[in-house]
Amino acid sequence: MNRREFLGYSALGALVLSTTGGMGFALSRQYPHSATPAVLAALPEGGLALQPLPRIVNLSDAAGHFQSTLTPAAHAVPLHDELEARLWLYNGKVLPLIEVREGDELDITLSNELSHETTVHWHGVPVPQAQDGAPWDAVVPGESRQYRYTLPEGSAGLHWFHPHPHHGTARQIAHGLAGALLVRPAQDVLPAEVEEHLLMVSDLRLDVEGEVAAHTAEDWMNGREGELLLVNGQREPRLDVAPGTTLRLRLVNACAGRYLRLRLEQHELTLIGTDGGLIERPQPLEELLLTPGERADLLVRVSERADGRFLLASHPYERGWMGARPPHLDQVAPLLSIHTLNAGVFPAISLPERLGRVAPLGEPDVYRQVELTEVMPDHNDHGMEHDAPHAAHEGGGSGSRHGSHDPGAGHADHGASQGGDARPEVDFLINGRAFAMDEILFEGQVGEVEEWEVFNNSHMDHPFHVHGTHFQVIATRDADGEWREAPWLAWKDTINLVPYQRMKLRMVFREPGDWLFHCHIIEHEELGMMATIRVN
Repeated sequence: MNRREFLGYSALGALVLSTTGGMGFALSRQYPHSATPAVLAALPEGGLALQPLPRIVNLSDAAGHFQSTLTPAAHAVPLHDELEARLWLYNGKVLPLIEVREGDELDITLSNELSHETTVHWHGVPVPQAQDGAPWDAVVPGESRQYRYTLPEGSAGLHWFHPHPHHGTARQIAHGLAGALLVRPAQDVLPAEVEEHLLMVSDLRLDVEGEVAAHTAEDWMNGREGELLLVNGQREPRLDVAPGTTLRLRLVNACAGRYLRLRLEQHELTLIGTDGGLIERPQPLEELLLTPGERADLLVRVSERADGRFLLASHPYERGWMGARPPHLDQVAPLLSIHTLNAGVFPAISLPERLGRVAPLGEPDVYRQVELTEVMPDHNDHGMEHDAPHAAHEGGGSGSRHGSHDPGAGHADHGASQGGDARPEVDFLINGRAFAMDEILFEGQVGEVEEWEVFNNSHMDHPFHVHGTHFQVIATRDADGEWREAPWLAWKDTINLVPYQRMKLRMVFREPGDWLFHCHIIEHEELGMMATIRVN
């Protein structure tokens, strides 16, 4: 098979043609030992037209039934005649899309062609616990597993899917395994004139041989940030629109650790939806912080000026970095270039008075406390926590259980598969405990309103994610401040907490089973900042 045939067959042309233009610049500036000058000089220019996410094909002819297979496997992606990037992809596609509607039945068979066990976690989708893709339901190499569930009313929104195996999630996501799941509502409330684009943001780091580079100690401590920042598998793609066009930009932050502080030059952003779908009324924003795992639904009316160029970019954000600081943390990272054509101006579009429905959950039946901490024994130079957590906890979570998982055992189990990754001696904990597969931190009841006070008792940001439900942020309290009520409600499954911040979250679990909650910086989750609630 020649190179042209391979590109057509693998459906990876967008990655090959559009990411490589910036690869040399990014690698040489931020990771000077990642690639040789000869490789960098051979890479072509990028900045091509924004491509839609490649689709997973529905193999069913039955109405309301989406049936297909997801096959994670290793794939070689040509970068030029002498270099290939070796990634792990679903069905040979970079960031594939599954599109369904509320009420549809999703019937997906995972066929594992990796040499490691894996799962598919349906992030943000209300599924029965057996379909969640949790680490205790891992599929070993060469085996398959069926995920089958119906998408209920109220599940409309932009969700995503990714692996969630025990002690393997970080490496699999670093190799490119992720996809988008778009659930359309039974009836869309937005006018048809709105131009919609899905933007799935990921990042990637390669070594000089085209292999995904092993994790560094800084990756494990901070969350991995690859030097190639990609949108739909492309580096800084271009979107051409008529002046005055109203764009709906639906974003997923699929990065393991990178925070996206989003601004669009000379434009105001309007938030219309979050993780769980549309909010009630549009919220104007000058910028948006999108943390790992989060989604956002934005409207932008593009400038009426013809022949304009406006950059959607991620600006520097300080989240408490530990260790050697890469230069890109202090640089503006381009995502998408929006160009206005020399054409007639599109008129402004009127929105309905109310977009979605976010009914308050009411007074809680159960109160819980959740504390996020970091412990690095005998290392005082990283600003880590050293004292045992001091807050009162329930459900078996009181007191310090530092080391309740066995980091040494984890290293032994996965040292070879991690390709030389050097995990530091650091614990990321919830209520003083590191995650263990057989431990239950809380127990609850189906249908009860729960209020969790989540406390980030650490020096760095943590995005907090809950499986099996969505929650409402009721109030926040900064380190030395007073409680502030949330100005408006939204359905969320991932929310960021800055250092020493507290949040009150209310939620209801509708399905029984064991549900995870964790930091969505993937490396922190894997190093212990994850726990389980059993819902009866």
